[in-house]
Amino acid sequence: MQISHREKKIIESLLKSPRSFLSIHQIAQNLGVSSRTVHRELKFVEETLSRMNLSLDRRTGKGLRIAGDDIDLALLSEQLDASTVLDLSVEERKVIILYTLIRAKDPVKLYSLASEIGVSINKLSKELDGLSPDLTRYHLTLQKKRGEGLQLFGEEVNKRQLLADIMLDKLNSTSVYSVIEDHFVYQTLNDTSLKDLVDIDQIFSVERLLMDELAELPYVLLETAYLTLTIHIVLAIERIRNNEKVSISSDIIKSLEVTPEFQVAQNLARSLSAAYDIDFDFEEVIFITMHLRGAKRRAAESAAESDISPATDELINEVSRLMHHDFSGNPTLKEGLLLHLVPALNRMTGGIETYNPLTAMIMQDYERLFKSISTALETVFPDVYFPDNEVAFLVLHFGGAMKNTKASVLVVCTSGLGTSRILANQIEQHFPAVQVTKLASVSDLKSLHLDSYSYIVSTVGLDISQPYTIVNPLLPEGDKALLQQVFSTSVSSHVQSTKRSVYNDVIPFVIESDAILQGIEFKTISISSWDEYRKQLPVADELSKREAVQGFALSGYPVALPHIVHAAVSHPFIELVTLTSPVQMKNMDGIMQEVTYLLIMLLPEETTARPFVSELSTLLMAHLEAPDELFSNSELVIQHMQDTLIKQISQKIY
Repeated sequence: MQISHREKKIIESLLKSPRSFLSIHQIAQNLGVSSRTVHRELKFVEETLSRMNLSLDRRTGKGLRIAGDDIDLALLSEQLDASTVLDLSVEERKVIILYTLIRAKDPVKLYSLASEIGVSINKLSKELDGLSPDLTRYHLTLQKKRGEGLQLFGEEVNKRQLLADIMLDKLNSTSVYSVIEDHFVYQTLNDTSLKDLVDIDQIFSVERLLMDELAELPYVLLETAYLTLTIHIVLAIERIRNNEKVSISSDIIKSLEVTPEFQVAQNLARSLSAAYDIDFDFEEVIFITMHLRGAKRRAAESAAESDISPATDELINEVSRLMHHDFSGNPTLKEGLLLHLVPALNRMTGGIETYNPLTAMIMQDYERLFKSISTALETVFPDVYFPDNEVAFLVLHFGGAMKNTKASVLVVCTSGLGTSRILANQIEQHFPAVQVTKLASVSDLKSLHLDSYSYIVSTVGLDISQPYTIVNPLLPEGDKALLQQVFSTSVSSHVQSTKRSVYNDVIPFVIESDAILQGIEFKTISISSWDEYRKQLPVADELSKREAVQGFALSGYPVALPHIVHAAVSHPFIELVTLTSPVQMKNMDGIMQEVTYLLIMLLPEETTARPFVSELSTLLMAHLEAPDELFSNSELVIQHMQDTLIKQISQKIY
């Protein structure tokens, strides 16, 4: 059950004396609000009660009480204790206001909008005043018309840009926004219906068309660029169906008609028109062209061959002079700047501004570097205006080149899945001076450049020439002391910066992780032995071989993690099993012990979702002292994994 804090308090007041009447004035005093506020909330209280087969009994001169069977009243009380309070933060209210105004064709009534976000009209007016920076950034204005309401004015292309950025920014939210039943939705405080922002199925459908057509481009886009472009096209389809058109200046049209992206955009528009039975007019094709040219690219070669390579060198030298820090001779910095600047200049030529949710933080935390880069850009590119969002992106490149990288640690276990995640958590918790930069299986080692890591820590013996340390993944005191000695003796001489790619496969990751999420199973069963149950599982023989190398049970806890990443696994297999009677299993120290709970994780070798699945190991570690709380609560597990998925998508995008 999800209800507002105020609604919950009203129901609790009524439940204290379930057969007695309470006046609205008494309820208002209990809550410390006005009687008018209580009146407004009663509609939502009635909706909640009706879902529990209860009703609100109103009597003139007496007040209110909850009417219904004792069993339903008891159930309501129980549900209320377990309910999730859904109150909106300032940011969430801002997004709902913007979303409502952008989508509305006609003026929106102040009272209607205030009710939508659960605030008074006076409070709404203050919220509206806080929207000015966002609207100004996208060249939009908000007008209040007496007797009619609020209306948002500005170019359709700017409204689309703002709406798309809202969607991308809020993929990581876990309270108002969530991926529910394969839809990216929000649920308002005062409206129980789910309102779709974007249908995930349509995103994937459009993305598949993009993959086919964009193969003709002379460069490869980042996966994040595919997602951004896809959302813009999904919104365009909706706008076209509503007969809402974009308007683009003739100068921009002339400059884009001769580009290779225009031809690709024409072909893409034809495919989209056929697939969705709509007409992409000429300006819509130009709109797609603008976003293609402004999309972030993967291929460094196309950027390095561009005409801005000398200007990039000049920018690096100018920032070096202003910051009194030598950035020259850093090929990683130059490569990153080239990859960013080529599409950035195209975006600014087309009037597209990329949203950067970190801008305010960057301007505050890196004020001197931000100002130095702004000044350097004015010198090197005098005819181009770089907005704060673009400057902030460049600060990340230069700031990354300035920072000293922590000592990097490669953590290895047999599968690279369960025990490596547990060990990584222990290392990060106890040794803040080092950073776990990679989790790997034994079979992964042949494809890794092992000399690039400061340390290699493993749960099993390895056939490698580089030095490594073997420890128990739970990191008992003896192993902790061993790592303390290893890290402290060579940290000063062995720290190496690790180049970490942020160019992740977002779409495949979403598809795989969501499929895993839907397939998680919870079981309570009776078995005579672990061997009996293992033989029923996929890749039983491989599991047996894996267990022979290292036991699955966690020493000192009634929990085991049978897990493997193997080519013979055809699809992800996740089970949380509670045994009615414990069975004997070998632990990681090779000793037999009793196990009552099994977290079974089997993954294909070619998977992008290993970090997502590893989060289950992290969740288990948080519940080792009371595993029943985890294994008997499927809602807790699913909600945590949904939140993890949204968070990891956001991290890949930003």
